[in-house]
Amino acid sequence: MKRIILYISFVFLAFSTNAQVEVKARLDSNAITIGDQVNLTISVVKADDAILYFPTSDDFGGGKVEVVKQYLDTTFDQSGKAIAFNQISTITSFEDGVDTIAGLKVRCVLPDNSLLEVPLDTLLLVVNDVAVDTTLAIKDIAGIVKVPYTFSDFLPWILIVLLVVVVAFLSYYIYKRLKNNKPILPMAKPVVVAPEEKALTDLENLRVAGLWKNGQIKEYHTELTDILRAYIETKLGISAVEMTSDQILDCYSELRNMPTGSLEKLQQILTTADMVKFAKSEPLPNEHDRSMNYAVSFVQETANVINLQNAGEGEKKDDYKPKNNE
Repeated sequence: MKRIILYISFVFLAFSTNAQVEVKARLDSNAITIGDQVNLTISVVKADDAILYFPTSDDFGGGKVEVVKQYLDTTFDQSGKAIAFNQISTITSFEDGVDTIAGLKVRCVLPDNSLLEVPLDTLLLVVNDVAVDTTLAIKDIAGIVKVPYTFSDFLPWILIVLLVVVVAFLSYYIYKRLKNNKPILPMAKPVVVAPEEKALTDLENLRVAGLWKNGQIKEYHTELTDILRAYIETKLGISAVEMTSDQILDCYSELRNMPTGSLEKLQQILTTADMVKFAKSEPLPNEHDRSMNYAVSFVQETANVINLQNAGEGEKKDDYKPKNNE
């Protein structure tokens, strides 16, 4: 078969008489082997807001050239405006010879609604047949080629084995935990705060709040005594939260070896608070501070005594529980 050798690259440029649109068309290669594919790129620049219509597969005329696929690639500037359009058509041919691609055009609807058709120059595509050496004997069809295994072939099986191992381990772990009456997930140990630390922190927060300075005298003394009641109940085992002031003082007085003066301080605090809450008395400013100072001193003194006793340097804490808990 006669072969036409065209090894010159064709770049075609079509200009409209109106300088608003510039169209270019080119083939990635002008020579292919039969059945191979090549890209035909049609570029449009300087469109100036024109509406563009690119050639479709039907526009190729249905000749020897066949369109495999088409897509549009758009270029934008920094402001997001489209400034260039590229239509890429992947084409092929299954007959050797010279294929002519002609009659293609880009249609543009300009901003003034006028229609502009920009024709593309004729493109030539050389399709070469596969070279066959007729002097050689005809060979049989090649057998099936075995592809070597790769890591990706074994990866699914590796993942399945790992999953089975993990499930088996978790099942055994859960079984052992339940068998031993333990929680499946170990629980974090709660942070234990000493009663005296909590009481001193609450008292300091109450001092900073300055309730009595803002006229909230009853609230101030109520909260102060509530802090002490909770401390006494937690630290000394006296149900102070549910007791009256007199009952608290009676139980506390029965405790042995308590710091000297601690009972008097506790009595002063509770008496002042009762006067405010029930007799609607209004203590002097120094009495508010005195109740706070007595409360802090009471907690510090009793906490030290109890801590020494728990460390074995005194009697046991049980010895300090009231004999008759009213």
